[in-house]
Amino acid sequence: MEERQAAKRKIGVFLLTGLVLSGSLYGVIIGRGYGINSGSVFSLGLMWVPGVSALVSKLLVDRSVRGIGWRLRRKTLPPLGAAYLIPPMLCMAVYGLAWAVGIGRCGIIVPMQVLSFATLGVLLSCAASLGEEIGWRGFLLTELRKVLPPRMVHLVIGSIWFFYHAPVIVFSNYNNGNIPVSLVCFFVMVQGMTVLADVLCIRAESFWPAVLLHASHNVFVQSIFDPLTENGPWTQLWTSEFGLGLAIAYAAACAVLFLPRRRA
Repeated sequence: MEERQAAKRKIGVFLLTGLVLSGSLYGVIIGRGYGINSGSVFSLGLMWVPGVSALVSKLLVDRSVRGIGWRLRRKTLPPLGAAYLIPPMLCMAVYGLAWAVGIGRCGIIVPMQVLSFATLGVLLSCAASLGEEIGWRGFLLTELRKVLPPRMVHLVIGSIWFFYHAPVIVFSNYNNGNIPVSLVCFFVMVQGMTVLADVLCIRAESFWPAVLLHASHNVFVQSIFDPLTENGPWTQLWTSEFGLGLAIAYAAACAVLFLPRRRA
């Protein structure tokens, strides 16, 4: 009971701190009309709000930042491998189908550029995704598991993650031009990513698989497959983080890999 109450206090401090910090940054990004790219310093700050909020909460309540999942162990390696590979595999399925049926056309592939993004690009992207994942998986996943059943934990984290990004989808250029479709598809995709990231982190007893999954997703979608795809009339409805393709792919991946199977 005492552990549950402490967890609730920490979650409360985390949410309040995150609301204050993110509200300030969103005020600058939206108020000054910055896009998600043109306001890159503020966008990076926004990605670090969950991590900063988690550390503030841990220090205020626990007087320590232990228990978040900092360590890398041998058992962390297989989840790390899966975390890196899942986004490009899903992208190949989604964008490959788009290219095959004419939803979009594949542009010119420059192998060394793709290799650079897939290695150094992912590594650099980890510096940004680390800020979010210390909060979502290192802190929130750990604390919510003390007070909620497993499936509710996934739903709550995914919903918080979605609503955290919703203002920049609605008021910035972080969408596909159709805001309602962008919101629905992004919500479904994030819920699927949440289940994958949560399960990998639980298995690894560390938040690092979520950091790599998040970074790999950002790079392969935003820096490799989106730029490779030449737009047609229906391209945006299927591709990108705001299209049906990745929403369906992530939902299907978490259903196939992690949800309980019915016995025959």
